Amino acid sequence: MKKIILALSVAGFSMNTFAAHTEDDIKKVLTSDLDKCFIAAHKKYEGHIVSLEREVEDGQAIYEFDIKTKDGKELEIECNVATAELADEEVEVAKDDKKFTSAVKISAEEAEKIALENTPGKVTEREYAFEGDLPVYEFDIYSEKIGHEVEIEINGVTGEIMEREIEIYDIGEDS
Repeated sequence: MKKIILALSVAGFSMNTFAAHTEDDIKKVLTSDLDKCFIAAHKKYEGHIVSLEREVEDGQAIYEFDIKTKDGKELEIECNVATAELADEEVEVAKDDKKFTSAVKISAEEAEKIALENTPGKVTEREYAFEGDLPVYEFDIYSEKIGHEVEIEINGVTGEIMEREIEIYDIGEDS
């Protein structure tokens, strides 16, 4: 009986200790570059982060979050590791989304061909999104030469390569 009372007392003390922590208390201990990017992304977009990628774009370290927002949108946002600044917001859509299909001027096949000419390899993922009002195709291509996946973003109107990022790692499921 004494063991049960002791265990309940410890559990009660622990619960009170955790309950006393505020969001500000928690933020004080979240100090890594990933923590800062997470806080910035979560503050701007309440919802559930479903995946995280660490990337290199133009020599800069980037975190990319896939977030399912409370209103059901699926979006992707990048965070500069050095500054914790958010950029490059994309709202993901289905490949047959009517707004997307009416906005693009090049086909998914044409966009994929452009991406593969830039980075030969095997396409492991295809995404369709809007960056603002601009429709974009995004392809993850495993490059044996590089030893990583390379994410290529193609302008759905002009066919121009907008971004090329090397994925260092990917955690979670894409939304």
